[in-house]
Amino acid sequence: MPTELLIIGASGHAKVVIEAVQADRSTCDIRVTDQDVIKAGKKLLKIFSIELLDDWKNLPKQFHVAIGDNNSRRALVELATEHDKEYVTIVHPDSSVSITASLGEGSFVAARSVVSAEVLIGDGCIINHGAIVDHDCRIGSYSHIAPNATLGGGAVIGEGCMVGAGATILPQITIGQNSVIGAGAVVTSDIPENQTVMGVPGKCIK
Repeated sequence: MPTELLIIGASGHAKVVIEAVQADRSTCDIRVTDQDVIKAGKKLLKIFSIELLDDWKNLPKQFHVAIGDNNSRRALVELATEHDKEYVTIVHPDSSVSITASLGEGSFVAARSVVSAEVLIGDGCIINHGAIVDHDCRIGSYSHIAPNATLGGGAVIGEGCMVGAGATILPQITIGQNSVIGAGAVVTSDIPENQTVMGVPGKCIK
């Protein structure tokens, strides 16, 4: 963990990310920024003063984008890297991550989640609370696996996907990029890209 870390985003997900950093017993100095002028000057977690994200020159070198929306997260990562910042991966110490798993730059693994053997996770992903990513899964960059979602062994999730809370993707299933799997859905067959899936079994509604 760096000695100084820039957190970009000051909403609920940022609280989770910051507490993961703190749970790692890091002495890291955290600075919180947001593009929303209304949030500037307010407090996050009653401790951290929110700065307006406008002066990149005086911000820490290493950063993490703590925003749940996939497209917004990707856009801010690209902006930060244009300003020569370095993306940091954050893993909560109460998660379980296999030593054979690979985590992309800037990904976040929340408490009680499981990332199993030989899983490959792309850049800027979120593996949220209690999610299970079983062996040999592949998750494309800037995807979000929501709380208590389960990916069966060998499942493939394309870039920019959202797998909703409590959803289940059966083993060996492929989800096309930019698709949304609704909360509680059970996906039993491959899903093309740019789809919205709901229900048990999951069906494309878009």
